[in-house]
Amino acid sequence: MTGDHPGVPGLGDAPFTAGGRRAAWDDDDDAAVEGDDAPDRSLILASVARDARLDKKFLLLITLSAAIATLGLLQNSAAVVIGAMLVSPLLGPIMGIGFGLATLESNLIKRSLVTMAAGMAVAILVAMLLVWLSPIADVTSELRARTQPTLLDLGVAVVGGIAGVYAIMRKLSGVMVGVAIATALVPPLSTIGFGLATGRADFALGAALLFLTNTLAIAFAATIVARLNRFGPSLTPQHTAMQVVGIFVTLGILSIPLALSLNDIARELRARTAVQSELGRLLGKDDRIDSLNVRLDGDDVAVDGVVLVDQYASRLNAALAGKVAGQLDRDVRVSIVQLRQQTNAAAEYEEQLGRRIAALEQRGGDSDAILAGLTVGELLPRDRVLIDAQARRVIVQRDPEAEGEQVAAAIDRIMASVQADYPQWLIQNGSLTVAEAPAEEAAAAE
Repeated sequence: MTGDHPGVPGLGDAPFTAGGRRAAWDDDDDAAVEGDDAPDRSLILASVARDARLDKKFLLLITLSAAIATLGLLQNSAAVVIGAMLVSPLLGPIMGIGFGLATLESNLIKRSLVTMAAGMAVAILVAMLLVWLSPIADVTSELRARTQPTLLDLGVAVVGGIAGVYAIMRKLSGVMVGVAIATALVPPLSTIGFGLATGRADFALGAALLFLTNTLAIAFAATIVARLNRFGPSLTPQHTAMQVVGIFVTLGILSIPLALSLNDIARELRARTAVQSELGRLLGKDDRIDSLNVRLDGDDVAVDGVVLVDQYASRLNAALAGKVAGQLDRDVRVSIVQLRQQTNAAAEYEEQLGRRIAALEQRGGDSDAILAGLTVGELLPRDRVLIDAQARRVIVQRDPEAEGEQVAAAIDRIMASVQADYPQWLIQNGSLTVAEAPAEEAAAAE
């Protein structure tokens, strides 16, 4: 195992061997040229070692990144979570591990591992603290997305690691921004903190697997690309074989749970598709699905939801379970709740009833106002005013001989004034006969 070059800052005190030749890229036309690029490799390793250093800046950035990621996960904001990825400094020590494995530099590997461990601890503790302080700790879709890693996540991390090494070699900071976004590192750590703080061991384990997947894939991709670019030229073929075998064995073991998770997701998606298809055939043309949840419960499929129907189907659950079980060749448990939805006729009747009630309420208010207007000054006793609100008719029972000329004229003016205010009503003198007065609607004032 080689030591550190004395001219490469931060790689240790032992001498570092960086000889040999490799293809270098010209900045103008990317044409490959051969030359002695040992100084270039030394500078790149120095930059990687500097980014893998544990210092106050790293601790501040990982604290801020973990806080942003946790808050974004709790409020289910993808934009905030992306912001946390950009602030995260974890790519530095991961690249340090990758280049350290490529050159077998033990000091660089140790430094990167210490920095990585410190960053993980800080991020998880910050997440736990914020979850404890938060009044709301609901499981959001952003949190759940970090708990089911698959082989697809491994592929993203490998490609991201390759892009990251290329960006380091070509000093392309913009590419590193994209790598930071694509390879989620801090959000899984925040999800681990959430799982530990809320007692959700499944969330913590799933997020830990995602973080381990991304970390190892990026580091191993960096190792492979670094070796292809002649880093560690003094290593023997036995060293190279050991690196290749170690990388593929580790990734192979890691792929087992990821493949199982991807298979579960694919089975669940197939089950959901089958349930939606069969349920659509069983429901009527005007029926609709309000909510539907399909999940795998061991080897069984569990289905629950709510549908809005015109007519209740007594055997809907049994029929759906039978048809889906025939397609998937597994036991299916169905619990669908049927709710009667309003038909167009029912909705129209309800609307008409509402208008009628509103009209009656309006007539009731008008009748009270008319009664008050007619009996102002107590020239007309209240018991002499009969009101039929439904017919909008008012009968004023009068005795001209008892009223006298002046009182009769005053009552006429009052009636004319009230009639002008309520032209849709009929206000007249007279008396109601039994045939004229609907008993259920006529009301005598006190």
